[in-house]
Amino acid sequence: MAEIWIPDFVYKFKDAGWEVRVSTADPPLSPEDFLADSAGITAIMANGSDIISREVIESSNNSLKVISRTGVGFDKVDILAAKEHSIVVTTTPGANGETVADFTFGLILACSRQIPQLNKSLKNAEWNSLKGNDVFGKTIGIAGLGRIGQSVARRAAAFSMEILGYDPYIDATSMAMLGIRKVTFDVLLSTSDFVTLHMPANQETTGMINRETLAIMKNSAFLINTARGALVDEKALLDALRARMIAGAGLDVFIDEPQTQSPLFELENAIVSPHVAGNTKESMSRMAEAAVDNVLAVSSGEWPRDIVVNGVYSD
Repeated sequence: MAEIWIPDFVYKFKDAGWEVRVSTADPPLSPEDFLADSAGITAIMANGSDIISREVIESSNNSLKVISRTGVGFDKVDILAAKEHSIVVTTTPGANGETVADFTFGLILACSRQIPQLNKSLKNAEWNSLKGNDVFGKTIGIAGLGRIGQSVARRAAAFSMEILGYDPYIDATSMAMLGIRKVTFDVLLSTSDFVTLHMPANQETTGMINRETLAIMKNSAFLINTARGALVDEKALLDALRARMIAGAGLDVFIDEPQTQSPLFELENAIVSPHVAGNTKESMSRMAEAAVDNVLAVSSGEWPRDIVVNGVYSD
């Protein structure tokens, strides 16, 4: 099953003798959208916002073998149900990491230099010399040092920033080799001029930015989130931004998506975008092809472990 973002690579399925069902629903797809086409399917292809529930997983009558996601997120998949039924869940690590890092730094620059505000005021015939803040030479705290976090660190180095890192799964020596100083999360929050999140959403990380952790941040600091909306308590962030407890936030992701009505959108010190950090013409093509290749690899019984996120392997 392929979504409408995959057409350039449908030929790979057809060349391999697969039947392809293309959803006509508008993404993000709901469980009901998937259920309309789920009978007898072997694979589901989905983007990061499509919801694949237990009901969807169990509706194929054991024909489903693989759920292939674009990007690195998989929080919208019922991972437990997939593992119970020995269904492989794959992602496309590396396909859009540099793209997300670009956008992350774009939000850092937009927040610190108030670029959207300047654009808006000049288009309203106001010659407003808003004073922003330097990025060069400042301190950036990166929470999560996977591929994307490391890509952000490389960009920060080009701005001669001091780079702090928090990641329970990466040791200090490995971080130092990347030019990053490993610190506790509290030290990262209290020291950084920019705090940027690059961690998955799970039981340990959900709500990691909350009233208590926001209170630790400098009132001149900016929060950047291009990872997952669940990492941030949005009500706590709203209150912190209103009270100027922190200087501002750049947000590409939200707890509920698609999101068009959040009170965060009314704040001048919040720069927002609709979960597009990883989406460029080039990255979407790379992710789509990788997602197709993952399905074909799993069907052959051989695939690299770094694409599987739920521990279901061929051996």
